[in-house]
Amino acid sequence: MPTLKEFNVKLARLKSTRKLTKTMKLVSVTKLRRAQDAEKRVDLVATRLAGILGKMGSTVSAGEHPLLTPRKAVKTVLVLVITSDRGLCGGFNNNLNKAVAVWARGQEAKNRSVLMSFCGRRGFAFFKNRATVERHYEEIMAKPDFARAHKVSRALQAAFTGRRVDEVYLAYNAVQGTMSQKPLVERIVPLDPQVLAAVASANQSGNWMLEPNTEELLGALLPRIVNLKVYLALLNSSVGEHSARMKAMEQASSNADSLIRQITLQRNRARQAAITTELTEIVAGAEALK
Repeated sequence: MPTLKEFNVKLARLKSTRKLTKTMKLVSVTKLRRAQDAEKRVDLVATRLAGILGKMGSTVSAGEHPLLTPRKAVKTVLVLVITSDRGLCGGFNNNLNKAVAVWARGQEAKNRSVLMSFCGRRGFAFFKNRATVERHYEEIMAKPDFARAHKVSRALQAAFTGRRVDEVYLAYNAVQGTMSQKPLVERIVPLDPQVLAAVASANQSGNWMLEPNTEELLGALLPRIVNLKVYLALLNSSVGEHSARMKAMEQASSNADSLIRQITLQRNRARQAAITTELTEIVAGAEALK
C-alpha cells in the first residue's frame, strides 16, 4: 500500500489537474460564445446573398459562370480539411479524419485523384503521410477571420478555374445542437444551379428585372458566396472545437473529482491503519515492560 506521503502527492497533482481543466473549460466557454456570435453575423450575410441568387435561380444555367460549370469527366478533386490546431477536445478531430479517409477511398474507387489542403494541424498531421497534400494553411484556426478565409477561398477557386482540379469540397465538423458535431464533406465548387432554381421556386413570387445583367451579377456574387461558405465552415468548426473542448474538460474535471474522493478515502484508511499500528506497538511495548 502506498504511504501517506505518496497519497498526498497524488492528491496535490489531481487538484492541480482539476484546477487546470476547470480553467480550460471557462476559456472554451468564452471562445465558444465569441465564435457563435461571429457565425450568426456571417450566416445572416450569406443567407441574404443566397436569397439574391435564389431569385436569379430560374434564369441561371450551368455554363454562365466558371464556378457554375461542371466538368464532363471528374478526374481530380480537392478537399479542404478543417480541424483544430490543438487537442484535448475528445473525438472532434479523430472523427473527422476517419470520415475524410472513408470519403477519399470512395473517390479513389471512382478513379479520381484526391488532393488535400488543410486548416488546422491535427488534420495535416494525420494525412501528411497518407494523402497528396496540396497546401497547409497554418495559424488560421486559432482565430478565424474573413481575410484569411478569403485567401484560402481564392486558392480553392483558382485551382478549379485553372483546371488543376475538377471539384472542390469542404470537410469539417458541422455543429448539431449545442454539444454535438457531425463530420460533413460538401461540395462548394462548382455550385449547382439546380439548387438555385429550387430556392427560386420556393421564394420567387414574380418576374424580376436584373440590373446589372445576369453575367455581371454572377461575377460579383458567386465568388463571394464561395468565400462566405469557406468562412462559415471555419467558424462552424471553431464553434464545434470549443464546444467539444468544453465538454471534454467538464468530463475531465468530473473524473478528477471522482479520483480525488477515492484517493482521499484510501489515504484516510491508510492513516487510520498507521495510527492503529502505532497504538498496537505502544501497547505491546508497555506490556513488555511489565
